Order: sequence, then C-alpha cells, then structure tokens
Amino acid sequence: MKNRKTIGVIVGRPDEPFQTKFLRSVGREAFKYDMDVLVFSNMLRTGGYTDYQLGEERIMELVNYDMLDAVILVPDSLQMHPGYAQEIAGQIRQRFNGVRVSIDLWEEGFEMFACDDAAGVCEVVSHLIEVHGCTDIAFLTGPKEHPHSGNRLLGYRQAMAQAGLSVDEERIFYGDFWYDEGERVVEELLASERGLPQAIACGSDTMAVSVCYALQKWKIRVPEDVLVTGYDCEVSEGEEEGFITSAVRGIALAAAKAVRYIAGAVDAGERANPLLKKSDLRLFQSCSCGRRFRFGSVLPDKREDTFFALYNFMQECLIMAKDLVDCLWEIDGYALHAGEFDRMYLCLSPDWEKRDGQEQEVFTDRMMLALDTVGPFEKKEEGRLRLDRFFDSKIMLPAYCMEREKPAMFYFNMLHFGSHCFGYIVLQYNGDECVFGKHYPFWVRKVNVALESLRRVYAVNDLYKAAQHKAVTDAMTGLYNRNGYNILFPEILEGMEEGEELFFMLCDNNGLKYINDTYGHLAGDDVICLSSRVLMKTSVGGAVREYNFRVGGDEYVKLAVGHFSEENVKECVSSIRTQTQRINDSRERVYPLYLAIGCQVYKKEEIISIDQVMTEVDALMYQDKQRLKKDSGFNPLREE
Repeated sequence: MKNRKTIGVIVGRPDEPFQTKFLRSVGREAFKYDMDVLVFSNMLRTGGYTDYQLGEERIMELVNYDMLDAVILVPDSLQMHPGYAQEIAGQIRQRFNGVRVSIDLWEEGFEMFACDDAAGVCEVVSHLIEVHGCTDIAFLTGPKEHPHSGNRLLGYRQAMAQAGLSVDEERIFYGDFWYDEGERVVEELLASERGLPQAIACGSDTMAVSVCYALQKWKIRVPEDVLVTGYDCEVSEGEEEGFITSAVRGIALAAAKAVRYIAGAVDAGERANPLLKKSDLRLFQSCSCGRRFRFGSVLPDKREDTFFALYNFMQECLIMAKDLVDCLWEIDGYALHAGEFDRMYLCLSPDWEKRDGQEQEVFTDRMMLALDTVGPFEKKEEGRLRLDRFFDSKIMLPAYCMEREKPAMFYFNMLHFGSHCFGYIVLQYNGDECVFGKHYPFWVRKVNVALESLRRVYAVNDLYKAAQHKAVTDAMTGLYNRNGYNILFPEILEGMEEGEELFFMLCDNNGLKYINDTYGHLAGDDVICLSSRVLMKTSVGGAVREYNFRVGGDEYVKLAVGHFSEENVKECVSSIRTQTQRINDSRERVYPLYLAIGCQVYKKEEIISIDQVMTEVDALMYQDKQRLKKDSGFNPLREE
C-alpha cells in the first residue's frame, strides 16, 4: 500500500490558467514535504450538454477517501451546474474525516485559503494613481453578492484611501466577471454628469477587454483618452502577448499556505518557508506602460502546433482500429500529442463495451490496466499494453501504491462518451512542472471518440452475429435450421483434418401427422421440441466437434467430427432410444415419442457429395422406420 502522506485535490478544468498555477504550486510544495498528490478533475464548465456532464461527474465515484490524508477543494472551478460545488463539498464532509481545505471560497467544515484579491487590485489601482497621476478612477467589479467582488472592491477603496482620494459611489459598477458588461458601463459613464473618468479599473481582465471594445466603438482611444486596467492576469511573466495592464492573482501563495497547513496537520515534517509574492503586476499598453500594438490583434505563435496540424491524423487512425488492442496501440503511438508527462495509465472497466440499454457498472471491483506507458521522451517499455492486467479499483491506481523514490502527482480524468463511461486515464508527474499541456483535454476527447467508435463497431458485429445466428437457427427448437445445414455442412467437411471421420445421423418422428391431426399442432410442436432436446443431450463418444440440425418438419441431423468406434455409434443410438423410452414410460402425455434413426461413419475421402451422404443414411433411417412401425404397430395413440 501507499508509503507517503497523500493530498487529494478536487478541481474543475485543470487546464485553465488559474487552476494551472494553483496545481503547479500545490505539487511543488507537496513534493517538499515528500507527499503525493492525487488530482480528480473534470473538463467541463457550465453549459455542456447533460449526457457529457453526467459522464464527467462519475470521476467522484472513483475517489477512495480512505487512501487520502487531506482533501483540497477548489469550489469556484467546479461549474458543471449550479450547486455542483456544494454537492461535492457535502460528499466530502460525509465521507472524509481528515484535513479538509477549500480554496478561494468558504465551505462549512473546511479551512479556507484565499487569494488576497484586495492586495492585488490595490496594487493595480495604486499604479494608476502613483505612476499616471490619476485621481478620477471608476471601478467595475463582479456580481454584487459574490465574495470575490467584495474583496476586489475593497482593494480599490484601500488604494484610493491610501492616496487620500475620495470614492464616488456612482463611479462603482457591478458586472459579471465576463465579456458582457463593458458596453453598459461605458454608456452610463458617458451619460453621467462627470463624463468619462481618467481611468477605468476592472476586477477581471475579461471585463477590462469588454470595456476596451466598448470605448473603441465610441471612437475613444485606449490609453490616449482613457486608461484601462484589469485583474486576474493570465499572461506569464516575460511574455509580450498582452494588452491589458493587470495583476496575477496570488493563487501560488494560497496554494502553498494550504499545503503547509496540511503538512503540519498530518505531521509531514518541517520545511523552509520562503517569501512568496501576493500578486505580480503586468504592465501593458492599456495604461501606456507596455509595448504598443493594435488592440484586438493576435500575435502569431511561432512554435509549431503539431496537434492541430493538417498532418495529424490521430482521430482517423484511432477510429480505423479494428479491435481494442489495435486502438490501444494507436493511443500509445499518439501519446506524444498529449503533452509532457512522466507516465500514462489507461484503466478500463470490464463493462466498457456494454451496449446502450444494458446495465453498466463503471468502477467494478476489478479494473483493467490496459495501457501503462512512459512519457514522449522516454524509451517505450515491453508489456505496456495488456488486456489481462487487473487491479482492485479501491486502490485507484497500482502505481500510486508502489514503492517510489520520489513523490508524484497523479491526474485522474474520466474516459467516456456522453454518459457511457469506459474507465479513466491517469497522468503521472514526478518533477516541478506537474501540469499537463493545453492540448490534453482535446487529446482525451479524441480517445473518447475512438473508444465509442470501437464500442459501436462491436455492437454492430454482435447484431450481425445475432442476425447470422437467427438466419441459421430454428426458432422453436434452438437447433440449426436447414439453411444452417446447407451453410455449415460444407464448412465442416472443409475443416476436417487428415485422419478425422464424419459421423452422420438422421432421425425422423413417427406418427407426427397423426398427433397434429388428432391433438393439434401444439402437441406436434411438443413432440418436435422433445426430439430436439433428446438429440442435444446425446453426445457421440470420440467427437471433437458436434452439431445438431432440424432439416425438415420432423427430420433431424446430428453431425460430428472425430474418431469413432463401432461402440461409440451403438452407445449414441442406444442413448437416444433409452431417453425416448423413459419419456414414454413416464406417461405424462397421451401420445408417445417415436424416433427412427439412421447413422453412418465416413472417412473424408469416402464422401463424394453431401447429397450422397444424406441419401445413404436416409435409406438406413427408412429401414429403422419400418422396424419401429412394426414394433409399435405404428399406432401413436396411447392405450388407456
């Protein structure tokens, strides 16, 4: 079992910049304390279609809280549907009694660590005051009741107070942290008595962008006529591709503090506590401090983007896979497009290929570790792909429980198409850069589509086999029908190996017409079904392959391939006669069961044609029919 303390992280959209910064900081800090990190995440925001949402939510069923020492919840990132974050928080409270931490939003029963948004916004607004001499600054924050809105508004008020400037409440606006409010705010400012301010500071970069577009619409220049700033910057330090002067939220500090709190609570040891910045100012053109370029332009990415390149035929190659093994080899080959990682694990449910309408159990007691492969820059290992490697789903991943020299970070994501789940995929990171690449969510979607395509191929094949079976099977008795006889008999002959013999038996019901005429066709059907069951229950000694057919209304054929002695043949015939006699002796029916039998053993070279065999055995069966008629008086009516 595991040999390190473990932090479980519940987070949504780990590919987004805020979550990426957070997870990188969690990983780096946890590794200092020799702790493992398990990240359980979904890739969907609010607005995804319901079936896909249901599939993504299943990841929470995998979490085994008994394996965790602490849980970090990032509520604001869980946006699958309204109230989803609160549902997850409730599940954690109910199922986990260890150290519980929430990030950026308060949850009952959790220790909260938040970004110091007030300090970050205060730094941006102070820059407008101290560097640009602004005294008239409007502020656009988020929704009125949202805690982040309040903290960012507090930072604006602090900066104004520190500079000895009064706050005009009519210069404060509430938005939605998105791209929808800029036009309304600019129109209200233009219509106000004081008109436009010297600067408009915003509580998010997205709102700042909407303000810039609204000003541009009114032919008002940024920054020449009005300065604009944002907050929650996604541009990394040293990057030039930016327009909005902003500040990076202090999520790295909040994450580091959370891990240090956990380390103390679970007794993970003492570590150095370096000073971390609360926020980082990013100066760009919107306040005239940064490099100038036309707002709205997009700088080209000089790096080759191989994932979205025209020659990336990953989806086509995956979909063309003929079976699961073929598909897994293709996934392994295209793993390089998933970004950098140290190891990748693909875990499938034994029920992964269940058809729609069939009950499916996703996290069964035993999961299949179908693929265990290394990162894109490592030499591939033998045995990485196997369909016979199973593990207890309670441990979540065998590699997590193995002895390792260093701690690791594991990302767990569902594999599913709509609400149908195949299993999950895990990325392992051992170094400081323990976050996956921007293309990984798209890569996983392609794998999902490939597995669904293969599942449908299997379903079509099953339907085709069922149709084939139905075409060659007698519906009433379950034996092969005449069509099956015509198709299979030549194949059986063709498949006979040197030295093998063919056993051919032909049976016929005596008195069936009389039973149908006297007792009705239900009684006749009963006789046919009884005869079929007798035939199926009787095996030929020495047979390696055996087949039973209903070739007419009351005619049956048993074919067997193997090596047969005269005693084998006699025992087979005797068994049928004994069974029919036992049925007749039971006197459960007013009509008896009579079966005339003819049989012969052939070597392959003795068989000239199928018709020849049928004709010869039919003559033997007719002789037995005459004997049976004489012995029974050919009177199917029971004597009372």
